Amino acid sequence: MLALRRSAGLARRALHTTARLHIDRHAHEEHERPGYAIPTPFWERALLGVGSALGLLVNPSRGDLLSVLTQVSSFPNIDQLVEQMRATHEGRRLLVARPSINTRTVDLDALWALPDGTFGKEWVRWLRANRVGPDGRCEARHMPTLETRYVIQRYRETHDFYHVLLGMPTSTLGETVVKYFEMAHMHLPVAALSALGGSLRLANDDRRALAQRHAAQHTAQLQQLAPWAVRLGRNVRLPLIGIEWERRWEQPLDALRAELGLDEPPPVVLDVLQAPERTHRARTQVAGRRFFGWPSKVWERHGHKDARHDTRRAAPAGPPADSS
Repeated sequence: MLALRRSAGLARRALHTTARLHIDRHAHEEHERPGYAIPTPFWERALLGVGSALGLLVNPSRGDLLSVLTQVSSFPNIDQLVEQMRATHEGRRLLVARPSINTRTVDLDALWALPDGTFGKEWVRWLRANRVGPDGRCEARHMPTLETRYVIQRYRETHDFYHVLLGMPTSTLGETVVKYFEMAHMHLPVAALSALGGSLRLANDDRRALAQRHAAQHTAQLQQLAPWAVRLGRNVRLPLIGIEWERRWEQPLDALRAELGLDEPPPVVLDVLQAPERTHRARTQVAGRRFFGWPSKVWERHGHKDARHDTRRAAPAGPPADSS
């Protein structure tokens, strides 16, 4: 018992020391650099939005495309998100200090030393189990003002916290459920687009499973989890964008869920600590070049019909040997 208290005390001191050491090393400093922002008129936002949305349908793991889509689609609703942050004392403090959440500003080892069941400890456990990290989410070059840039940065940096609160993994199903939750709570178009795209991908996965005579269960699970996530998103007691999560590392996760009104258990329990499956991309080699994804399937079927791209042809016979 004494050793547990001592480790918790060391963790708290490390957290406070980390905050002091990195107080001037926040990602918003990049947003304030002259020439950082890119003026984006409506037609450019429309092209960027369509292109990034189509790209994410093909490859949902493209974080750069998700960042662009989040920014260009948020213009109609970003002011509402700023007002949500201004509505609480914590949110107003965030707008003044503009802290970041990444490996430079948060000591993950100190959080791991916290007692089991605390928000900070469970967040790091989720990060390690799902093989993800908190870095690389501060891009906001298409937002017009310093406030909107920081709000988008904060929205992207705190996305993983919603996974922990809802008990959702990083699978397609888990991400889609979280997007339904964000859509209901924050009313951002990117959340609605992501929820729609995720639902379509799950339906397609189930179609493939049925074609291969495997059990198709993702759509049925989503039909139970999506209404639950929407209901929780509408009934959250505090604007999540305005919560100072850095002051809640040591709070028990169950108490935090109860405070926010997120303590209703999900109708389908997913394994939040299950390691994500590796994506297997089809590939083939044609004419000395390697192709990945759906183009490889096209080459496999049609590439050999063109003699220029037929790598399976026998090598041309050389001149007859001189028998003399």
